[in-house]
Amino acid sequence: MHWGYYRSISDAHASEMASRAESKATTLQGRLKVLEDRIDSLALVCQGMWELLSESVPDAEMVLANKIEEIDLRDGKLDGKMNRVHKTCPRCDRPLHQRHLKCIYCGEGTYPEHVFQS
Repeated sequence: MHWGYYRSISDAHASEMASRAESKATTLQGRLKVLEDRIDSLALVCQGMWELLSESVPDAEMVLANKIEEIDLRDGKLDGKMNRVHKTCPRCDRPLHQRHLKCIYCGEGTYPEHVFQS
């Protein structure tokens, strides 16, 4: 009798864990789709910029490589990454989170400085 009770609790726990895993997988698939869409959008912008640059600048590839290195070194490390710049709210001088369109403290609106910011 105890074995049957233990087994039913164990089965219920396994079923609950499987349900949670499925829900988490669904959520992650949605987030992955958003990231893939963002990558596609950024790739399109990069291609457009590259074509404009290569049509109008002599030695465009070298100019671009030098600019990429300059940007990469802004944080002091040549690591192939562009670290985010931390900003403060112009109204309340508190830190701004990059993903929010408004300051979470005072509600001041924030705006992207360029096409690559979301």
